[in-house]
Amino acid sequence: MGGKTLRLRRFFARGDGRLVLFPLDHGVSCGPIRGLEDMAAVMRYGIHSGADGLVLHKGMMAYLKRLSGRLPGIFMHLSASTQIGPAFHHKVLVGSVEEAIRRGADGISVHVNLGDDSEPQMLKDLGLVGEACARWNLPLLIMIYVRGAHAPKPVTDDAIAHAARVAAELGADIIKIPAPQHVESMERIAVGVPVPVVMAGGHKEADERAFLGKIQQALQAGFAGVAVGRNVFQHPNPERFLSAIVSLVHEGRTVEEVRSP
Repeated sequence: MGGKTLRLRRFFARGDGRLVLFPLDHGVSCGPIRGLEDMAAVMRYGIHSGADGLVLHKGMMAYLKRLSGRLPGIFMHLSASTQIGPAFHHKVLVGSVEEAIRRGADGISVHVNLGDDSEPQMLKDLGLVGEACARWNLPLLIMIYVRGAHAPKPVTDDAIAHAARVAAELGADIIKIPAPQHVESMERIAVGVPVPVVMAGGHKEADERAFLGKIQQALQAGFAGVAVGRNVFQHPNPERFLSAIVSLVHEGRTVEEVRSP
């Protein structure tokens, strides 16, 4: 059994092929936004609620030393940009695969925005990271979006499908994309790539039931799970809501069941 296979098993430890990721990489792009003021506390309830993996920037991994008990899989995020700067959609590399290994990460996470002026550089960086992941046997999570001056507005399902295909073609072990609008598009994406696809949570949704329904729809269409950040850590009861998502993904429960008192 190869090193990558062993590391992937830390994320898919339940053995059902499904995955709940809790991305907490927002601090670089957005700062200390509501819900992420106490990162150690957020990580603690994320783990307690059953998240299979965390996505963290390198500096925040220091909090893991304070946590007791078994840790989930950890993706170290290598991409960065800020809302303060002139090129928010241009994600640059701020670390390396070798550094992630030294820091104890189980996998690598990279963000790419197709349709931005800097798309060629981001794809080049992705190729270099993918080669290093293959050399060191680390799983690669590719978060891929269609954003920027050249992106269709609104973003079409075909564009999202293209993004998912790019991630698969360039070596992703797990692909994170926003949910397409139509179920048929979700199904086409799920069967058209050889690796698990997870639905991005996106911006904070006002309608909790509708958001859970979108997750259930994606799972039924063949997605492997979700990667939910804001919709959890900005929820009035984030631990309860994340537990509900975990039940939806891993236990096959319905939206009505997980929202029951």
